[in-house]
Amino acid sequence: MYKTNYDGVVFSESGEVGIGVVVQDAKGEVIVALAEKITYPGSVEMLEALAVRRAAKFIVELGISFSEFEGDLEVVCSALRITNWGHPSIGHIVKDTLSIVGSLRTFSFSHTKRRVIV
Repeated sequence: MYKTNYDGVVFSESGEVGIGVVVQDAKGEVIVALAEKITYPGSVEMLEALAVRRAAKFIVELGISFSEFEGDLEVVCSALRITNWGHPSIGHIVKDTLSIVGSLRTFSFSHTKRRVIV
């Protein structure tokens, strides 16, 4: 089993936006990571939804069949767990993400509390 953490980040000083993905093995050791710059999608919810979709694509690209996806924005995690395709702003991304993870043998979505580092 692998754990895939994902997040979106906005760098306020530069106005840049990015997506990060970290994949850990069963021992908690990082096996691979990904970072990408993207265009700001208009909301934090959409940014996080795009991050989990990219994480799902990354896992499939790596050929991994089992993963727990963990993010820190509860609205996105909840939409994925209850397959809320009708969510007003992220429903189409949720649907796409669920389609991608459908090719995995086992997957789950969980929420972790956001940690603020100063």
